[in-house]
Amino acid sequence: MNRALVLACGNSQRSDDSVALHIASCLRSGNCDPETEILSHQQWTPELAEPISKAEIVIFVDASAGMPPGTIECRPVQPAPDASAGITHRTSPAALLWLAEKLYGRYPQRACLVTVGGASFELSETLSDPVSHAIPRAVECIKALLSGVTLPEG
Repeated sequence: MNRALVLACGNSQRSDDSVALHIASCLRSGNCDPETEILSHQQWTPELAEPISKAEIVIFVDASAGMPPGTIECRPVQPAPDASAGITHRTSPAALLWLAEKLYGRYPQRACLVTVGGASFELSETLSDPVSHAIPRAVECIKALLSGVTLPEG
């Protein structure tokens, strides 16, 4: 098994924004290799560049307000500087890969972003039905990526 890192991002008090945290919990419950490091954060921050630099594959997991609820998108991520990093509290997956390379001299050659479309981002600790039903499919997608399968975009 490759040294793998899964980075889940979400707010547990913002309904569907927490879907990545639920997915991470499922993965921790025996749905992936025990050697896979799974980290959950409310935001992706520059400090994550260090564990990213040590991984062979990194999978970023997040929710999206710009996709139909319950849909899952998987796309590769390449390193790129983040022009908005100074004005936001969140660092993009591409910028984290770029930081890993700049600060630690390497980044994983396999990096993907798995996104689940959300219906509600209001104050709530409950997922919407379409997002809740998407979790098993997202977990299977991540397991496939971790096993070396290259999934088509979308």
